[in-house]
Amino acid sequence: MKSRFRWPLTASVLIIAVAFGIWAAFFRGPSEKCKPVIDILEFNHAQAARVSEQPADPNNPVPTQAEDLIYQQWADGLAERAQKVSDPGLQVQAIQLAQLASEFAAGLPGVRAAVQHRAPGAPPPPEVLGMFALNQRIADQLQQLSQACKS
Repeated sequence: MKSRFRWPLTASVLIIAVAFGIWAAFFRGPSEKCKPVIDILEFNHAQAARVSEQPADPNNPVPTQAEDLIYQQWADGLAERAQKVSDPGLQVQAIQLAQLASEFAAGLPGVRAAVQHRAPGAPPPPEVLGMFALNQRIADQLQQLSQACKS
């Protein structure tokens, strides 16, 4: 008589254990170490949308002085969020991202000046190429953080 009740009980326990495992693996959300990183990624996405809402001048692709404030707020916001990352490996990446963003925001006036003083038809000044490279490094850091904390 005991063995008749043991199989359904064992099967029920196994089903509950498997269901819990699936829930934990797929539906529980990000780990505690990744929550600040996800905050960084979401903030960056929101700021990118804010930047893209600005009217673009096809004759001058460099952000205006008024837009410098948006970029500085983006860099400051990334720095603030990077300080909240507690995992050592992710913290290094987040701080590097914030430093790169700060360099980018600080470099905009110099790029604008270099572009304004170049001759028509001349190749882009080195400052522009440097900003393209810096932008790529920022994109790489964002990609690495995103890969480390896939949600």
